[in-house]
Amino acid sequence: MWVETPKMKHFLLTILLLASFVLSGENSPWVGGLNACQFGRMDLNGDGQKDLLVFDRHGERLLCFLNKGAVGEIRYEFTSEYDVFFPKLNGWTVFVDYDGDGREDIFTYSKGWAGIKVYRNVSALGQPAFELVVTPFLTSWQGGGEVNLLATDADYPAIVDLDGDGDLDILTFGVMGTFIEKHLNLSMEHYGHRDSLLFERTDLCWGRVAESEEDNLMYLDTCLFGLGLMVDKDLPRHRGATVAVRDLNGDGLLDLLLADVDYPGLTLLVNGGDAEKALMVSQTEDFPSSFPVNLPSMPVPFFTDINNDGFDDLLVSPFDPDPLASVGQESVWLYLNQGTNERPDFQLYTKSFLQEVMLDFGVGSYPTVVDWDGDGLNDLVVGTISENHLTWLHNIGTATAPEFQITDFPFSFGDYTGLVPSFYDLDGDGQPELLLGTAEGRLMLYGHDGTLLDDDYLHYDKAWSAPCFYDVDQDGVIDLVVGNAMGRLSFYKGSEALGVRRADFWGGVDVRDYSTSYYGYSVPTLFQWGDEVLLAVGSESGKLFLFDGVNTDENGVFREASERWTELSENMSERFGMRSSIAVIDFNNDGRVELMVGSFAGGLQLFNADIAVNNLEISEYQEDNDLVIFPNPVLSQISIISQEGDVKAVTVRDVFGRKLLEQTIGTHEAVLDVAGLRPGIYLLVLDLERGAVNRIFLKR
Repeated sequence: MWVETPKMKHFLLTILLLASFVLSGENSPWVGGLNACQFGRMDLNGDGQKDLLVFDRHGERLLCFLNKGAVGEIRYEFTSEYDVFFPKLNGWTVFVDYDGDGREDIFTYSKGWAGIKVYRNVSALGQPAFELVVTPFLTSWQGGGEVNLLATDADYPAIVDLDGDGDLDILTFGVMGTFIEKHLNLSMEHYGHRDSLLFERTDLCWGRVAESEEDNLMYLDTCLFGLGLMVDKDLPRHRGATVAVRDLNGDGLLDLLLADVDYPGLTLLVNGGDAEKALMVSQTEDFPSSFPVNLPSMPVPFFTDINNDGFDDLLVSPFDPDPLASVGQESVWLYLNQGTNERPDFQLYTKSFLQEVMLDFGVGSYPTVVDWDGDGLNDLVVGTISENHLTWLHNIGTATAPEFQITDFPFSFGDYTGLVPSFYDLDGDGQPELLLGTAEGRLMLYGHDGTLLDDDYLHYDKAWSAPCFYDVDQDGVIDLVVGNAMGRLSFYKGSEALGVRRADFWGGVDVRDYSTSYYGYSVPTLFQWGDEVLLAVGSESGKLFLFDGVNTDENGVFREASERWTELSENMSERFGMRSSIAVIDFNNDGRVELMVGSFAGGLQLFNADIAVNNLEISEYQEDNDLVIFPNPVLSQISIISQEGDVKAVTVRDVFGRKLLEQTIGTHEAVLDVAGLRPGIYLLVLDLERGAVNRIFLKR
């Protein structure tokens, strides 16, 4: 029975507020995770609606989300169709329309130059296209000449119209990192239009503030006589800060939001100057006051309309270039604007925007395949860099229709991190043992019951060990390959009882990319492809190397064949952020392998299939031992099982209480067809013998 009481109305409004976000699209759980993100808006498909761009600097990945939301609605569809049209972005990026043609252009860090590259948006007919117009760096007239407009990869600049003339100016920290420099765009002054990038440094101390060398506070009114505060040049330069400007109190003046490296919050500095000269007169460390940002190390804010209501919301994510400073999960905070653009009122909506509907295990992800529970179905077990436990993606589907359920692995591993698992039944008892690589470089062997059998297996001694069991020569005896931080592979031949290391440069494999790092962080995976054994190796640079000609010869050299990835999947690329890894298996037995790629971002990307993950969200609403509702989220059919009495009838209502479906049941089990519903959040009203019960489900 449906009774719309005031309490029920409040319940529905709460659901609308807390659970109205929907991420849809092919393989939406398999987006790959997020760590340290910057955001922008751009019409990608030419439908007139601004879509969402996400740039994760930890791995320099660009992700595209099509905006499918109506007014007041948050609805995004992940797509991999458009990112291939974008240029390579480095360090940081700002998406702004500098030439006034309505299409957002790209300002990004110029690697190796401590400057800014600019790409002009020349998109047409719903296909993004960009033209490099400034390289290797933007210049600014400074001290009698054109000089590189300094912008390091540790600082995030503000690119906005500071003087209200229509062209975009730039705020960035100076060489010593104490004062904020203003570089005025003279396009309007010189040419009468905004489509040029002609800069002059007009202020060495914008806002008359200086950054403290000791904490994240700012010294106010420090630029005495315009000469600036005297700074000891022997002091180390600050190691990074983010800058954003916006009128946040409705007085028509641009206020300043600033974050400093090693500090978790945003500092608000209020502008008390005038339209000609900024003067910061007060500061508040905890912004927004409703629920202050608390993200590890240097959050960066973005103002953009996420829920399509015409008012700019606030997105915040870490910016620290140090990958190990990442929080991993809950690293994208969304504040919805309950006020106006002139006087915003930011209220926290979620700490894991986009992440909450994708697989994201934290920092780093290392998947491997194993039938852990012995039910004949392949599962996934995933290790991470940041956590001391594994995640078990338990396959509860069938041999042809796999379906994963997120489950904690039965045991954890003390203080060890950088966990890379591999499984094999070494003692022949029918249950696989676990061999675990660690950041410290040990190989640790565990029994199926969690007993630590050997904490120094084979006396392996190379940091960031990454083991992989595989019968390389198909002789019926398992071999072992181990990757490590240096990017090479160690090989142990199984016929020698895995007791002697046969090679530390097996196959001549070295996956280091010196333009990225002096380290390789090799993560090997071997698999059968037709009549061949192929070797895939993840790396620090994010490239997934592929080798053929694999053999057990300790002096042999394998052929790199990364161009063959397209044989396995036409959508496969070679690079996946940083610290890549891969699991390869035919999960659905359709004769084509599935590829599951992990990276530093902490999630997984899936190729060649769309496998459901049925308890990714909203599971807290489904706890009832006498009532089972699955899967959730659901694609087409939802099953209902009542353990005590029959289900008399079932009704589906939307978040406003409107009846959409109704079905008489009369048994204790039922299957409800919801394929005709649009993706979104719905209320399932069950008329049971014990009374009415309400449950929430997500339709993909």
